[in-house]
Amino acid sequence: MARTYHEFDLIIIGAGTAGLSALKEAKKYTDNVLLIHDGSIGTTCARVGCMPSKSLIHAAKLYDTHKKMPDAGIVGSELIKPDLPKILKSVREKRDHFVSYIKEEMESLQDYMVQGTARYETPTTIRADGRLFHTKSSVIATGSSPFIPKKYEEFESQLITSDTLFERRDLPNRLAVVGMGAIGLEMAQAFAMLGVDVTAINRSKKVGVVSDAKINNTIIEALAEDMKIWLNTDPDVKQTPEGLLLRTKTQEATVDAIFVAAGRKPSLSKLGLKRLGLNTNGNGVPSFNRYSMQVQGYPIYIAGDATDERAVLHEAVNEGERAAYNALHSGNKHAPHHGGLQIIFTKPVTAVVGDTEYAMRHDDIVIGEADFEDQGRAKIEGENFGKIRLFADRNGGYLRGAEIMAPAAEHLAHFLSLGLVQHLTLKQILKTPFYHPSLEEGLKSALENALEKIEEG
Repeated sequence: MARTYHEFDLIIIGAGTAGLSALKEAKKYTDNVLLIHDGSIGTTCARVGCMPSKSLIHAAKLYDTHKKMPDAGIVGSELIKPDLPKILKSVREKRDHFVSYIKEEMESLQDYMVQGTARYETPTTIRADGRLFHTKSSVIATGSSPFIPKKYEEFESQLITSDTLFERRDLPNRLAVVGMGAIGLEMAQAFAMLGVDVTAINRSKKVGVVSDAKINNTIIEALAEDMKIWLNTDPDVKQTPEGLLLRTKTQEATVDAIFVAAGRKPSLSKLGLKRLGLNTNGNGVPSFNRYSMQVQGYPIYIAGDATDERAVLHEAVNEGERAAYNALHSGNKHAPHHGGLQIIFTKPVTAVVGDTEYAMRHDDIVIGEADFEDQGRAKIEGENFGKIRLFADRNGGYLRGAEIMAPAAEHLAHFLSLGLVQHLTLKQILKTPFYHPSLEEGLKSALENALEKIEEG
């Protein structure tokens, strides 16, 4: 490091998405900033998250299209087979391409960086690389790592996580997927579409990030086409000569490995936060202000996966920027209102727009619904499965949110997200032209259904 002094306006701990966003924001106001980084170079998104997972999902969906070819008059599709080692090699090559951009960015930041494990000595002094650094304030952006439930720890050699998946040269023939959140849903379906015998297991009846029971059932129905699904259960696990035996009172399955998708745990244990007297939850996360990102009145801010909240890239970017700005300006920059957007790249895609759980708790909400079974464009393309449920104020007709599992749901969700940000009514959204034939016409049907209920009321 080129610097010869150790007193800074801001120290950022962690060079993932949130940390790099914090650094970019901080550099608008001061060059006297330090980035402390420990571990592999590259963000979680680029290395083990968004990008490699979507590459694998793309291969799985591409292969899955062969099932529809005979209906379109295309012959010979039965000869198409997935080559798993080649697919995984292609995924790694794409992953490395995206990581290379992060590496280039990190190389350009060498004058601002120290490599090493950071530990707080006081709220304004941090030790790393054998040196003590003083700072006016700091941002914690240390990311997260996969959480392994205790009952699976003894089977470590047969466990796969999102951090290890993309280094594999092949996939096992029989695989259990434990946890049906976003990562579990995406990977379980991708594995199954590529020919792996999948048993998907979830401790509750609710899967993904949805709150609406009908959309939840739609997701389960879609996944059940390709795999066995055990819901509301937590099976016993036992090593046998044939493999790992998972057993409940009514079900059992023997698998070669377990993909653990039971969530991610913030990487905070090495920071020494308890010695500062901070109140922390069971995952070691200190309580913080969700608008300013400040930790309990200390000159410490937190962002990204380290908060143990919504682990999505656009949120991490925004939190990193806010944390850095507020650390340098005494907490004046609040979160933008965008209504919330979460997408799970299942087939069909699942999406949640707005705070739908909040909306469903209120009596003054109407629900508009549309089914894709007979939707024109979806029927043409053999993708006629799915459902939209959108929520609007009975008084005023303003859009409040939507839950979707439907073809091209990520694009429909962005369309609706714009409506939320602009605070539009259903009538205003319906003034948009809906081209024929398009999947957006399915969204139009849901909007019209909700508006009809409002006008009837």
